[in-house]
Amino acid sequence: MMNKMTKIMFLLMSMFSVLISISSNSWFIVWMGMEMNLMSFMPLMMNSENISSKESMMTYFMTQTIASMLLMMSIVMMMWKSSINENELFNNKEMMMLLSLMMKSGTSPLHFWLPKTMEGLKWSSCLMLMTLQKMIPLMLLTKVIKINTFSMTVVMTSMIVGAIGGLNQTSLRKLMAYSSISNNGWMISAMMISEKTWIIYFMMYSMMITVMTMSMMKYKNYHMNQLMSMNEPLKTKMMLLMNMMSISGLPPMMGFMPKLMVIKANIINMEMMTMLTAMMAALITIYYYLRLMLSMMLMTKYSPKWNTKIFKKKNYKLMMTSMMSIIGLTMITLMYTIY
Repeated sequence: MMNKMTKIMFLLMSMFSVLISISSNSWFIVWMGMEMNLMSFMPLMMNSENISSKESMMTYFMTQTIASMLLMMSIVMMMWKSSINENELFNNKEMMMLLSLMMKSGTSPLHFWLPKTMEGLKWSSCLMLMTLQKMIPLMLLTKVIKINTFSMTVVMTSMIVGAIGGLNQTSLRKLMAYSSISNNGWMISAMMISEKTWIIYFMMYSMMITVMTMSMMKYKNYHMNQLMSMNEPLKTKMMLLMNMMSISGLPPMMGFMPKLMVIKANIINMEMMTMLTAMMAALITIYYYLRLMLSMMLMTKYSPKWNTKIFKKKNYKLMMTSMMSIIGLTMITLMYTIY
């Protein structure tokens, strides 16, 4: 089992590799940064208390290795100049790079590894997988993505798969994985609008995911039935409720603003099919988060006798982070107006 200093070292290495990749203008340095990021994240996935963490780590490693091979092949093809079938070669390498980045970020239809991997991880590793590990592939996608039929299909597929996939889940980690897949579709749609819109969406998404994950990590909730048996004060449950409302995109919470930006831009660009798909997917996502809220607030509370006399301290950190979900919409609205 790793000590605290070793974990901090690997975390700093992972963050440093992200900075290398997003600040470089060479494809080989970008690829090197991604490999550093992979190697520094894998030790953080290990959990001696959970045997399935090894399976998740192996799945993640194999998937990322295949994606890295595709990316390297596309980079080599990009550097290789040929006068024969130049247009066909260009299209192949562009498609190969796009597919490799989609696989690395867990975007549909190459999302198969993400729910299975997250199911075997602890919440802190899930948080990194949904935020920090996505940063490099999504940043590179902004450079290669183009508005065409294939890109629009990827956006709509990700939104629908992420929404429908979370409907029959009882595992909170799998549910968050499908929510992440759905948000990938929203972020790729935001990339097609402008880079600033995507960055605002990603920052807000990371903030909401961090608050939600920290809450689940504190109360050790991994399945939906554990929400029903939470023996916590009403104020604490209300704070968790506001976090869920924000991440689902319900107005007037903070999570509503980025989705409104994307829908508005699709209407202006006359992308009606994408807009309707996004609205339908958002509605389904709101439904399964409302189901979580129902389990937590309205179902019969299970209160074992040995928990009734435990003194519980007030969780000021959770209260402060949950307040961001309320006042965040006002702050982001002002920022968006200035922008």
